[in-house]
Amino acid sequence: MPAPFPPQASTVDKNHGRIETRQLWCVPTDPKTMGLAGVAQVARIRCHIQQIRQGKVVKESDETRFAISSYWPQEATPERLLCLAREHWSIENGQYYRRDRTQDEDRCPVHETTAARNLSLFRSLAIFLFKRQASEKGRQKSLPDFERHIHRKPWGLIRRFTERRHDE
Repeated sequence: MPAPFPPQASTVDKNHGRIETRQLWCVPTDPKTMGLAGVAQVARIRCHIQQIRQGKVVKESDETRFAISSYWPQEATPERLLCLAREHWSIENGQYYRRDRTQDEDRCPVHETTAARNLSLFRSLAIFLFKRQASEKGRQKSLPDFERHIHRKPWGLIRRFTERRHDE
């Protein structure tokens, strides 16, 4: 349901067969009112997506998200908050694909906090090492290929971490 007053910021993006309209409403607040240290603004973001095929709208969806920010209104305008929210979700979606689709993180049965954090650190390390090897000769082209290669031949990676460098 749309908010009863005009949005303070909005964007329209047309690409990949979609038209996405984002609207933001925000209000300043304080940590005491919210019961949350550091909060300065609260925002409501509405995203209306139209899927386009052969020039016709074939599907529409609406999402409403809420966000909090530690930026005061003089530090981040509504337009800036909308841009920051978009950047956050593009990073989040990219991480989601790698972590859930490639590494199957959501189906991990570990629930103990320390063990779950450690597994998350190892997943992050795998992503970091994959990106780092991307410029090397004989590199693996995808994260699953890289992980399979390391599982089959771990000694090259172990050697990288255990050999002394000449510059030390």
